[in-house]
Amino acid sequence: MKHTIILLAIATTLTVSAQNKWKYHFGFGGELKDGNVNTVTIRNDGAVERNDSLVALDAGYAIVYGEKDHEVYDKSLAAHLKFDLWQYDRWSPFISTSYLNNKFKGFEYRFSALLGVKYRIYTNPRCDYSISAANVQDFTDYGDRSTSLEQMVSRLSLRFKMRHRIADNVMLKHTTFWQPSLMKPMSSIADDYVISSITTLSTKITRHLSFDVSFDYEYRSLVPDGVKKQDINTSLSLRVDF
Repeated sequence: MKHTIILLAIATTLTVSAQNKWKYHFGFGGELKDGNVNTVTIRNDGAVERNDSLVALDAGYAIVYGEKDHEVYDKSLAAHLKFDLWQYDRWSPFISTSYLNNKFKGFEYRFSALLGVKYRIYTNPRCDYSISAANVQDFTDYGDRSTSLEQMVSRLSLRFKMRHRIADNVMLKHTTFWQPSLMKPMSSIADDYVISSITTLSTKITRHLSFDVSFDYEYRSLVPDGVKKQDINTSLSLRVDF
């Protein structure tokens, strides 16, 4: 039921955005994984965004699925929603939420709510570089796993983001997060942290069709027993833009 509600909310957002001529895309491809899942899975994702000088919106989902001999070895649903205020100004406050369901990563689901501010370092028509600082509240349901890990953790989220058009039809994007826990003394900050990054090279084939190559990395310093700390995904997908 929970997943159905999330998918309905995403579908409604995409429908409304289409009627208002906002940008949206759908992508289809596969992922090569190393970490808690070591295989190839299929992937479908979609997103909608509206770039406005006052309020910018970015919402999307990603579904990953892998099955062999009638046995599921990977299945996840990810969704996100983000609002930026005055995104083209030097300073820009934002709020975002994200949801991930994937028991193969060691939890039933993880929900995050984030509030922060972005600072634009440099921008021109071909590139945009920024950093941000925020407070993020992470809630993780580890299911029936026996673990002493906290389900609710408050973190500092520091982010670097860049977008650079390296050719007329080629765009390079990169985002890196460092998220240490705020629930422990500063002397123990290295005991509980998350590092994640995504790098995407997008090549436009036609007006509405692009080919994306993405490299995702995530490292969690604290994980339940039997779960690997590091996950690496390389994905290839065709993206349809409207």
